[in-house]
Amino acid sequence: MRPTPTLFKQNIGWHFRKLWHIKGNRKVLDIGSEKILKKQGIATEDPNEFIKDFVVTKPERVEIVGIRGPRKTTIDNWHERPLLTYGHANVLLQGLTQAKVLTNTVEVVQGLPENYSIEDISRQVNKRVKDVILASCVLDAEQKLLPHIKDRNRPAYVFPRAYGITQQRVFKLLISRLLHLIETTSAPELVRQRHLADNLLFSYPFERNGDLIQFQQLGDLVMLAEKPLAPITRQSLNEFQLPDLFPVSPTVTLQPTNKYVLRNVYPVNKTSRKYHPHTLFINYNKETVKNLFEEEVTQEQICGRTLLKAFTAAAAYAKEQFGDEVKDLPTPVTLQAIQTDGREFYFGVLQLNTLDLSSTETRNIWYQSPVLRLFEKCAYELGRPVLHDYNRAVVNHILAFYNRN
Repeated sequence: MRPTPTLFKQNIGWHFRKLWHIKGNRKVLDIGSEKILKKQGIATEDPNEFIKDFVVTKPERVEIVGIRGPRKTTIDNWHERPLLTYGHANVLLQGLTQAKVLTNTVEVVQGLPENYSIEDISRQVNKRVKDVILASCVLDAEQKLLPHIKDRNRPAYVFPRAYGITQQRVFKLLISRLLHLIETTSAPELVRQRHLADNLLFSYPFERNGDLIQFQQLGDLVMLAEKPLAPITRQSLNEFQLPDLFPVSPTVTLQPTNKYVLRNVYPVNKTSRKYHPHTLFINYNKETVKNLFEEEVTQEQICGRTLLKAFTAAAAYAKEQFGDEVKDLPTPVTLQAIQTDGREFYFGVLQLNTLDLSSTETRNIWYQSPVLRLFEKCAYELGRPVLHDYNRAVVNHILAFYNRN
């Protein structure tokens, strides 16, 4: 290529900064001038004593007495009493067991309630579900830099970065398309009673055993309904006891802070026709939801995260509905929750009976199903998109949750 004046240009600013950096680090060398001058009888002076009169001194602070007092520097929303918080990306150390103790919740039976009818979907709908999975997990046009690949057996090996569909987009596409498919096969009267909202913030502050706690949770996708869900059971819970965490404190891994604002937030306006919470869809992203001590998140901790998110939304709704002073709810609040990373699904149902978390007579009830995998593998093989070991039970559970009144 022929040299041009542009190619011969130099960055004068860079050269000046480089030269200043080099010259600024130069040391004063003793070349023996002072000894030669003393031999010849010429007097010398210390340069530090010569320039000390020219050094600018720091001005003295003068206090002026007036009407106003001295200005005080304060931090906004600072409180002496610490607040224990549980955020969107936190998990509890003891998982579901610790979540039950914090929320005064017991698990009556294993699995979902008996009055939940899990019906099988048709063969035609199953085929459309497979197309939805492939379109959401493989065939979408998004191409972004994916997180680093890590291998436990080779922790120091650096894998090449890959481009593809992010986990957040897979969650949004998969859930919204599955719900749209369910709506096309459901009765129009039922569909008109549902509304899907995203990124709703729930906040619920409370006190427990002298500790001030606030749960702040983000509802990634929230299904709202015209009518609240009916209570599941009215049975007595006196024979059920909370788990024993000794010697671990129930508030372990909750983050303390002195800068906070206590507020109960249910983000839906009461004037809205579809005001009541129905089902909470929770995104589990392995890159953002982590332990404080860098261990891998366990299934027990994921189940505990599902319970705490459902409790936060249900408690904020109950306080908004029945007032700030309510303890035992006049009508139980029922809320369904589904947590997934796009492959594994956790289904849970919470019946909120009381906001008195130290009560031994009235407790809240939690139901959950075992973890269900939607598929084993959904990826490209030899340039072709494939779906292996599709599990139709996951869609059957979502359909049962959707049809619940």
